[in-house]
Amino acid sequence: MMQTMTKLRPLLLLPLMALAACNGAAQTGGGPAVESPSQRTETAALPRVQSGPLTPEGLKGLSAAQVEDALGTPGFRRRDPPAEIWQYRVKSCTLDLFLYVETAGRMVAHYAVRSPVGSPVSDRACLDEVLNAKTERPVS
Repeated sequence: MMQTMTKLRPLLLLPLMALAACNGAAQTGGGPAVESPSQRTETAALPRVQSGPLTPEGLKGLSAAQVEDALGTPGFRRRDPPAEIWQYRVKSCTLDLFLYVETAGRMVAHYAVRSPVGSPVSDRACLDEVLNAKTERPVS
């Protein structure tokens, strides 16, 4: 079963990426569940993100709790089974994370970076801006 899901995952990502490209447009009834940013994920029994620079490729395989530790609470969260999409928007780009349930819980399987105006933005520059935005947010 897991091998089948692993093989189907790339096919499932295409429509999810198209949905994420909508930039979280308002939904009407009957759509997938959307959570508010104030809803926290469960605490995983996995180790937290280790110190050192986080790379875009390093996002893959992180648990939901590790992502929140590293990047903060996403501005937008959408459940679209079997995936959950987390979105981090900053001034120059949007970082979309696609999480799937694995044996250890929800894990990042894929990420996508895009610019709001279609101009080029590097994965590294976008992640750096998301990380900087987290450190600039006031903690209450």
